[in-house]
Amino acid sequence: MPATESSRQQAYESPPRSSSLARRMGRRLSTFFRPKLHHKRMSRREATYWKEALRALYLSAYGLTMHPLESDASIVPPKTVIEVVQGRGKDDPTTFFASGYRETLRYHTLLRAHGFDVTRMRRMLDLGVGTGRVLVHFLPFAIERHGCDVAPEAYAWTSRTLGAYATLHQTSLRPELPFADDFFDLIIATSVFTHMPYAAQPAWIRELRRVLAPGGCVLATVQDFAKLPCEARERGWHETGAERGIHMRTFLSESKVVEVWGASFGTMDVRAYPRGQAFLLAVNDGNGHLAG
Repeated sequence: MPATESSRQQAYESPPRSSSLARRMGRRLSTFFRPKLHHKRMSRREATYWKEALRALYLSAYGLTMHPLESDASIVPPKTVIEVVQGRGKDDPTTFFASGYRETLRYHTLLRAHGFDVTRMRRMLDLGVGTGRVLVHFLPFAIERHGCDVAPEAYAWTSRTLGAYATLHQTSLRPELPFADDFFDLIIATSVFTHMPYAAQPAWIRELRRVLAPGGCVLATVQDFAKLPCEARERGWHETGAERGIHMRTFLSESKVVEVWGASFGTMDVRAYPRGQAFLLAVNDGNGHLAG
């Protein structure tokens, strides 16, 4: 069995709410941060909060400053691209950057909790790079950046905006990445396994293990465990919207996440957040296996 840790991260959960927001929302404040917010627009105040929190982490943990592109509206894709690649909402510059700051901050929180230092890493892969919403926040680091996506619209847009800073690839739905064994020290997969059929996930997890160097780690998001329907909890997984292709949704229980990922990775940390998804860190520590 893999070594696992499950915790509820309290730091960096949500920005302090203003009195004006409280007056508008009244007793319904709790709905402001409910799941599915990733389909809605975020406020400038939220964006400022997450940006400043990420800026502080860069400086205190790594001695780095933010890259100019991390707040440059020219890299925000138009609605026609966003709706194909990511769904609604993130064609708004505030939401695009705020959600990227927030998710990057959570990734670094997990990395640092397990003793990982991005400044000591050689190469990283953003699997399902999309429009570069998270990858852009790794520009301050002197790491060789790679990204891949199955959507041609994502590949075309991100090649235009971040192609000078990363090597990008258009890949297929088959778990066949164009990289050598043990190539990456870090792999991130934001909103990838949340939209991948359950049956396809074990092969993709094995492929990530193949291209991940010993001692490296994968950071991935999974759906909020609380969203798994009651009738699906015994088997541990559920899918909706298969007809929507890459916009389908897949829900796994926490124990099913551990089971599926634990076949290839030995050490994992799963952290649930209040905004509709959980974050997983899996380490290539020599445990698990690559057999199909």
